[in-house]
Amino acid sequence: MARIDLNRMRKIYPQMKSSPRWFNQTNEVKTHIVEFSNSNVQSLAIGVYTSPVITIGQDDNVNAWISKLYREIAGGSWRVDISTSAEFTGKIYIHVSEAN
Repeated sequence: MARIDLNRMRKIYPQMKSSPRWFNQTNEVKTHIVEFSNSNVQSLAIGVYTSPVITIGQDDNVNAWISKLYREIAGGSWRVDISTSAEFTGKIYIHVSEAN
């Protein structure tokens, strides 16, 4: 007498799929403004986080991105280097929150 695994004959999915991990929405979002003056790289200290989530935006027609995210001292505050596609004078807006 052969034993047949019925789960192999049909696809049985778990009732609840695992959900994605999102950042904790109860934490506050801290905002910073970095002013550029005819430069394309600026650095900013954002504070102490376990794993920061950073969003940047700007008013001008220039591309901006985070070129470097690092800690100078282990367990210390984080620093962010922001680069732009061209030298410009203006403001970059930064929002920082804590991830799970």
